[in-house]
Amino acid sequence: MRNSYRKLPLVLGTYNLWLRLQILLWVLGFGLLSQSGAWAQDKDNLDTEKQLYFFRIWGHLKYYHPASAMGQLKADSLFLANLAKVDSAKTQKQVNAVFKQLLNEVGVPAGDKAGPQKDNPKGAFLLKNLDDSWRTKSKFLSSDNRKMLNQIFERRYTGDKHYYTYIRNNPYGGTMPHEPEYAFDPKENLPYPLRMLALAKFKAFVDYLYPYKHLMDENWDAVISLYIPQFAQCETREEYERLLLGVNARLDDTQAYSFFRQLHHREKLFKNHYYPPFDYQVAEKKIVVTAVIDEALCKRSNIRRGDIIEGLDSVSVAEWVGALDALLSVSNESSLWARVGEWGDNLLFRSEDATMNVQLTRGEEQLSTTLRLMDPSQAVKAKLIDAYFKKKQAVPAKKSKGLAYAAKGIVHFKIDDTFRLIKDETSEEDYRLMDSLFTRATKAKGIIFDMRGEPDNSDFVFHYVYKKFGKKNHYFARYFQLNPYQVGSYRLLTQPEVYYPTDITPDEETYNGKVVILVDGTTQSISEWHTMSLQRLFPNSITLGEQSAGADGDVKRINLPGKYVVALSGNGIYYPNNNVTQRLGVRLDEQVHPTLKGVLAKKDELLAKAIELIGEEEKADDKPVEAKKEETKKTDAKKPETKKIEAKKAELKKSKASS
Repeated sequence: MRNSYRKLPLVLGTYNLWLRLQILLWVLGFGLLSQSGAWAQDKDNLDTEKQLYFFRIWGHLKYYHPASAMGQLKADSLFLANLAKVDSAKTQKQVNAVFKQLLNEVGVPAGDKAGPQKDNPKGAFLLKNLDDSWRTKSKFLSSDNRKMLNQIFERRYTGDKHYYTYIRNNPYGGTMPHEPEYAFDPKENLPYPLRMLALAKFKAFVDYLYPYKHLMDENWDAVISLYIPQFAQCETREEYERLLLGVNARLDDTQAYSFFRQLHHREKLFKNHYYPPFDYQVAEKKIVVTAVIDEALCKRSNIRRGDIIEGLDSVSVAEWVGALDALLSVSNESSLWARVGEWGDNLLFRSEDATMNVQLTRGEEQLSTTLRLMDPSQAVKAKLIDAYFKKKQAVPAKKSKGLAYAAKGIVHFKIDDTFRLIKDETSEEDYRLMDSLFTRATKAKGIIFDMRGEPDNSDFVFHYVYKKFGKKNHYFARYFQLNPYQVGSYRLLTQPEVYYPTDITPDEETYNGKVVILVDGTTQSISEWHTMSLQRLFPNSITLGEQSAGADGDVKRINLPGKYVVALSGNGIYYPNNNVTQRLGVRLDEQVHPTLKGVLAKKDELLAKAIELIGEEEKADDKPVEAKKEETKKTDAKKPETKKIEAKKAELKKSKASS
């Protein structure tokens, strides 16, 4: 996706449009990184190349050398002790001498060479990320250094409990151990050695612990080469955060999206201290004003509910969002658009001051107006914001335990609203309760599994739906976990408990109604995993909506100097036919996108389409059928006179007929 913005003249068609976006980024404090810009900063290419090779060698030692893997050799100390030596080397020969001294000091591990692993079953190893040509065929490294690096690899650590990758009680993901935070005051820039260590850590983290490196838009080594001189010359903490933000964006992984929320200088970097005085949604790559927060500011700005904002400071909303692609890590465009509309992040209304020009459509009329933004640091404005969102996000005092219906005869399970269905007391009781609900659901003509959002109860699909509708050998995916025998590669997990609970026997219930699965850009990670399971459980189901986030696999995290945490998809997820889900998202049968008209009408168009596919007969109330029956009983109980009157009428009618 990112290449579509990097190569703007080719994709967007005109140099003028590319230039406008360049200017937009520079106004906001960012620049599109280009090789020419990096070369201008990198006066001597040797400085970048020697640092790149130093990073590579250091990562090789950190993850392969047994002394490092067992915690006997501290990787950070090794880096910091040798950085100055690498910096002082003036020629390629001197650089190799430094590398040779480093490798000799660490030494070739004792012991036998690691033998090859059997590919059993076939395709058991994910090897697409591996590229050892930098050390086996490099003309930059001396033959002695290449030989020693190969000897270290042959005698690498192959145990399960690697000092830098093993997380007790969680073999799938989590925060990598033994990575110091190096906390500094937010106003204080990190010293040069720690900035370079941060970039080296980032590089090695991706090289060895990111299964989707081969799916990134840009070559990872090329990205690091572009940033090496910039990290070296970085003069402020704000600049350091900007550089980290840029490197993080190159991961092309929605699991890494939220990195920007950690930044201390976020408001300066994004220039988004001021917020819009209204709430909004994004549809058709435009902004729809959905509610007024500050009536006075909206009135002064000539902004009304229902207005459609098409341009910000004479730049289309699509271009405005496109500029963010260089700063935010997302797997695909759908994922980006699903997130930029978060009011609290305020990524759309970026301005140096409290005003900006907007171009909007109101009915048939096109207007241009000066938008006056809110300053949330002002107590009166903060009060307005707080009051609005408290009302908007208010949760009903008590939710029904029963089934919810999207329409008559159509059961609607929302993945972020399933915890209410259980009592959370004993598993046996919850299984009985869910079995009862599913038994009633099977009498419906259709079931909608709404996978938009994050599950509030992961047991819903994995345990309860599987228990009712599953079959034996429910291998709906191929899960590749980090292979400790050779860090950087991944091995297929064949244990059944990865894919379904082995302690229960599924009922193998057949459902003859129609099943629709709803997904969009907010369907991410565990939601995508559960969607794949549902597709297998209901092979005739229809998956409709928008491209999902394309970010599956348990999250891995690492601390970087300055107390920053980088996250990424840490394991490989594929369909049984080896189709990857990363970046592409789950299999989608039919695309449906929200429209401006639908947003204005407060209509859930994806849900409406699902109802249409199943075949709607009659709109149902929001209340579950069980609740309506109970309500009817109560109403009848309150009006006994009604029954008496009806009985009297029937008696009179009968007597007339007999006479």
